Amino acid sequence: MQIQLPEWAIGPFFKHEANPLLGPSEQGFDSWTTYNPAVSVKDGTFYMFYRAEDRAEKDTRWMGTSRIGLAVSQDGIHWKKHRDQPIIDATEEYELPGGCEDPRIVWAEGVWHLLYTGYYWPKGFCICDAVSTDLLNWEKRGPLFPKKTAEGMKSKSACPVCDPEGRAVRINGRYVLYTNHQLATSTDFIHWDVEPFEAAAFSGKPNEVCVAVTDYQNPGKDGILMLVAGNLSSIVQDGKYFYAISEALYDRNDPKRLLKHLEVPVIQAEHDYEKSVDRFPHHPTASLGTIFVDNIFRYQGKWWIYYGASDQFVALVQTQG
Repeated sequence: MQIQLPEWAIGPFFKHEANPLLGPSEQGFDSWTTYNPAVSVKDGTFYMFYRAEDRAEKDTRWMGTSRIGLAVSQDGIHWKKHRDQPIIDATEEYELPGGCEDPRIVWAEGVWHLLYTGYYWPKGFCICDAVSTDLLNWEKRGPLFPKKTAEGMKSKSACPVCDPEGRAVRINGRYVLYTNHQLATSTDFIHWDVEPFEAAAFSGKPNEVCVAVTDYQNPGKDGILMLVAGNLSSIVQDGKYFYAISEALYDRNDPKRLLKHLEVPVIQAEHDYEKSVDRFPHHPTASLGTIFVDNIFRYQGKWWIYYGASDQFVALVQTQG
């Protein structure tokens, strides 16, 4: 059933008939999971940076070491994995043993930035940055926020404010980036001022920020539209989802000020591939379904969102144009 959305929201979204579009390999670094991708389009080619885990590591206490793989496509539907090795491997102390999680891709300051969560289990998380000029060769820059910043070194889920083409947007001269528990701003995408802020707190717990877009209707005037993932227990049908996606609108001139939010999900689990419990065999509510989003962009007159389904597959929703 499709819902009537307010004028500020994006949607409705329709799931592609070919879903799921990407799944685990028979062996190797992505033999257990392929999910939560960041996607960019360059010169007509789609590049998908997906989170992956090896089935051989599924019984570790940190549920496998996450690595980032690359798949490419000419139409956004049929994908070919770039190689049988990760494009970004977990190699640094701030990435081990949990790995490199949930990438987001953004163009800023003349390069692509792949922002991902380094999981140095059991100590915590940090937002990490890798840069590229061709989407194939990546240079790690390390944690995005300084180690001396306690708030910055307990950060997960990078959510930079972008335009519909995936370019970081300066608001009042500064880039804006949300994490699950912080708001950060920067003039150069290198040096960041960080302060505590929980943008997804309105939606109930657990919850996480996903992606944020502005300049999608009236450039220079739009608010910041954020996709939020979680059980949405305080706003959606008595929490009948493990993870679903909803939307919120923040003030462009005061990015901490919530203006409006939906009280319904815009993407929710409906199919078997979204409700697999292979990665969460002992979680009591995983069978309700898991949807998570690390990208949104507009291309050929449509909004595209590739999402993680049951933390194991990649699927696609689109608007009708």
